Amino acid sequence: MENQMTRGTKLKWASALGVLLWGAALMQPASAGCLDMSGFMKKTSFHDDDRAFGGRIIKTGFEEGEDWAPGFYRAPIVGLWAFKYIAEGNVAPKDGMQVDGGNTLWFADGNEVTYSAIRNPTTGATCLGVWKQTGRYTYELNHVGVSWDSSYTGPFGGSTGPAFIKQSITLAPDAMSYTGTFEIRQLDKDGKTLSPGFPIKGKITAERVTLETSTQTLPTSGDD
Repeated sequence: MENQMTRGTKLKWASALGVLLWGAALMQPASAGCLDMSGFMKKTSFHDDDRAFGGRIIKTGFEEGEDWAPGFYRAPIVGLWAFKYIAEGNVAPKDGMQVDGGNTLWFADGNEVTYSAIRNPTTGATCLGVWKQTGRYTYELNHVGVSWDSSYTGPFGGSTGPAFIKQSITLAPDAMSYTGTFEIRQLDKDGKTLSPGFPIKGKITAERVTLETSTQTLPTSGDD
């Protein structure tokens, strides 16, 4: 009797063990298929030499063929800046003259807004632009402003024509400053004819405005 019970118990355990092993064999490929996502995940790495805002940033390589959204949202140019335009290479204004300055805001969606500290707000001190990243640290900006003739009182007639400002800039590796070039093309009232004395070109310098920024030197006139 004891031998029969022992034999029966062994058979039960063997049967149970077989079921467990069979179940494990079925579960293994399902588990691997659900949890092993390495084939679908892109690798990222931290680099000590790329520091923005005092901390590490994730390296994401720029590729010209990428969709627009990923490139915009990770671009370190985004933020508020204090800028200066310095004339260079013109008949007039003379080299070294500051032709504009103020604050410019680069948005993550590829738009930009500049508020000039030189232009009179009553005749147009706010300008708008669009930008794209062209390389790891380089950007292009197409910026447009419209001046206004306050002496003309007729409706929709005071505009003196748009001014297009093209910028090519290079961001510093720490993302706290940038330099570059600009060209201003002021058009006549028809929006097509280049106004006399233009284009005006020169160099750009800009410093990032942060939560800790507490001083800023702004021009009081075009001669500063």
